[in-house]
Amino acid sequence: MSLDLNEPVYKELASQYDEEVKAYSSYGHEVIFGMSFEFVSAEEKLLDIGIGTGLASIHFSEVGLKVYGLDDSQKMLAACQSKSFTEALKRCDIAREPIPYENHYFDHIVCCGVLHFVSDLTALFSEVKRVMRSGGIFAFTIAPQETSADSVEESTAWGVSIFKHSPQYTMKLLETNDMELLKEQRLLIKGVDKVNYDMILSVMICRCR
Repeated sequence: MSLDLNEPVYKELASQYDEEVKAYSSYGHEVIFGMSFEFVSAEEKLLDIGIGTGLASIHFSEVGLKVYGLDDSQKMLAACQSKSFTEALKRCDIAREPIPYENHYFDHIVCCGVLHFVSDLTALFSEVKRVMRSGGIFAFTIAPQETSADSVEESTAWGVSIFKHSPQYTMKLLETNDMELLKEQRLLIKGVDKVNYDMILSVMICRCR
C-alpha cells in the first residue's frame, strides 16, 4: 500500500516525521539496530525498505555500513537525503513493484513500520530473498494477530487501514524463502491519541540461509 503525504489521512509531514515518531514512543528503529548489531560489519551494504527519513538505518551508517533506501514518497526521500548518510535513494512502491536492484546485491535489509500497510507479503519476501546475500540479516517490524487467518485488515482512527499478520503466516514466509528466525521482541507503542499504549509491533531478526 502506498501512502501519499498529500492525503489528509497522513498527518505527519516529512519535515515533522522524526518528532512525531517520538510522540508515539515508537522506537522500533532503535530496537532493530540494537538487535541486529552483532550480525553486521562496516562496509557491508544495507537496504532500508520504506526508508522514510532514515530513522531505521542511520545508526547502521554511523557504524560504517553503506545504506541504500527505497520509499514511495518523494518528500520522505528528500528529508532522508538532507541527512547525507545514504549511498543511493530510489522511489519505489514495494507493495506493487520489484526491488530495483540485481540479485544478491545487499548484505542486509531492514524494513521498519512498513509491513502493516501491506496485505499480502508473499512477493515482498520473495524480493528480499532475491536481492540479499546468503548469511545476511532481514530485520523488520510486523503487526501480529492471533487468529487463524493469515492477515486481518483493521480500520484506524488515522483514516487508513492496517494489516495484522499471524505468526503462522510470518513463519511460513520465512520458511518458503529459506530464512531462519534469530530473535523476536514485541513492542507496545502509543496509538492515534499519542497517550494510550494500544498498538503492538513485533521486531523480527532473521537470517537468509
